[in-house]
Amino acid sequence: MNNYIKAEFIKDKRSANATLMKLVPVIVVVFNLLMVSLMGVAPTGKSYVMATTFNWYPILILPVILSLLVVNSCSKETPSHLVSQKSLGLSGSKMLFAKNVVVLVELLVMLIISSVLADGLGIFIFKETIHIKTLIMATITLFIGSLPVVGMSFLLFYVFHKKVVVILINFLLVFPSALIAVQSKWVFFPWAYSLRMLAPIIGVHPNGTFLTEENPLMTTHATYLGILLSLMVYLLILITLNILIRRKNHD
Repeated sequence: MNNYIKAEFIKDKRSANATLMKLVPVIVVVFNLLMVSLMGVAPTGKSYVMATTFNWYPILILPVILSLLVVNSCSKETPSHLVSQKSLGLSGSKMLFAKNVVVLVELLVMLIISSVLADGLGIFIFKETIHIKTLIMATITLFIGSLPVVGMSFLLFYVFHKKVVVILINFLLVFPSALIAVQSKWVFFPWAYSLRMLAPIIGVHPNGTFLTEENPLMTTHATYLGILLSLMVYLLILITLNILIRRKNHD
């Protein structure tokens, strides 16, 4: 298994994902600078930078980034490569798992770097108060909340084999997430998990407005439930993909 993962990391060193890892933190900085500059000074005890980084950014930009990470990873395997891999007896299931590991590592690195840069912007440029504990919790939660979307992207690419389909579906489905995240049915819509889970952590409504302490969305129950659901949905998708790959190879 280690050899599969090492091979994927080597293939990704000069891939589009390597460029994406350098580009995304820059996008986060520019996005924050533009959005926060337009909004002005944040209310006392609040942070526009946190709202931008962990609310508006996950809606407007992150779904496309997740889609690109997955399709770039999968697109490296041309039909001739797949034939060669099959003739060598390489496991399709292990290759899929290795791709997931590499994509998730890349995502985590991007989120950590982006969060650190956002923290620097908030403290030194916009003079906002950002608690390190909140920043760490938000980063981890956003990563976990992204797992189902990553898994779904792999599944969509496996079914349709089209980059544009994966990107378009994720892009379109994330827009109603702000509305669904405040309803009880959010648990059935993985694209809303991150927004609902992050609401009590950063104190921001899924629609982008600040929450009061008395707001029901500030209860952390949804965060714990969302973490559990994210892990379960992601694992379920991996199992489904594994079954599909094994059946295809058997046929």
